[in-house]
Amino acid sequence: MNTNAGFLVVYNVNYENLPTASEQCAGDWQDLIYYMKTQAYSPDVFIVHQMSGAAQAAELAKYMQDNLPGLYDYVIAEANPEAMNSPCGPAKDYQTNAIIYRTGRLQPISGTKATWQVYKGANGSCVPNHQARTISVRMAFTDLITNKKVVLGSSHWPTAQEGPSSDSGCAEKNIQLTDTKMREISGANLSIWGVDSNEGDYANGGYKDWYKQANSQVPSTTDYSWNDPIYEACGGSRSCLDDNWTGGAGGRIDYLFFNAAATSSYGKTSTYNEGDAADLQFTGSDREDLNYSGHRAVSARIHY
Repeated sequence: MNTNAGFLVVYNVNYENLPTASEQCAGDWQDLIYYMKTQAYSPDVFIVHQMSGAAQAAELAKYMQDNLPGLYDYVIAEANPEAMNSPCGPAKDYQTNAIIYRTGRLQPISGTKATWQVYKGANGSCVPNHQARTISVRMAFTDLITNKKVVLGSSHWPTAQEGPSSDSGCAEKNIQLTDTKMREISGANLSIWGVDSNEGDYANGGYKDWYKQANSQVPSTTDYSWNDPIYEACGGSRSCLDDNWTGGAGGRIDYLFFNAAATSSYGKTSTYNEGDAADLQFTGSDREDLNYSGHRAVSARIHY
């Protein structure tokens, strides 16, 4: 377990309802937990998207504490999300966002949980989406080692690309909203949020406006003062960032962000091969044809 007072170990992934081999959109979700087991520290924070509800978040927390050092609990946006008729079938009809946290390091602060609906594109405008899976969640915690305040958030933005031509995915609206919600809690020593944005960071030879606004290290007239640990690990190298793709079709659509006054180290994207190798190491077998998710996880040590 991480007992270092200087940083938290954080992961972020769209976990696609913990996919198994028997499902229409099959997967081998335990690979990622076994990969975590190969690392120097188990997670202090695991930000996840596409949980079926409170029961599945509890299942994930229990599996983590059964296989990793530490005890885990969760905060969830919707305990019983509404159905969405997923193209992957009934196993993925219910989707919500959650924060899994290690209870020996982080203690929730009562009254700080908030949820909010994000924007989608519709007929050239940005309007509030209606899906349960795009309801974000935020909560503040006390770091039990440092007694500092940590704010954590989990978001999943819509796939609809029908907004204004300058912001077809309404990512600029959503970064503005997310920034507002994450900063509503005063006195935070560290703020961290993870997102499946369904929006790339780069196109046509340049960074997209929403990403420039989010990442303080990329020049922009609007700066929300967040940093991206993968960008930091790559030193801004575009080829390195391309290698750190997260979406199944390539490209980065899954991100960790932390307040720009902090720093990061060990920023990394967990490959499918690493998950397969870890599964084989700890169980003696692996389904190499299946991945832990259709998205690759990102992780980092986030320093105060």
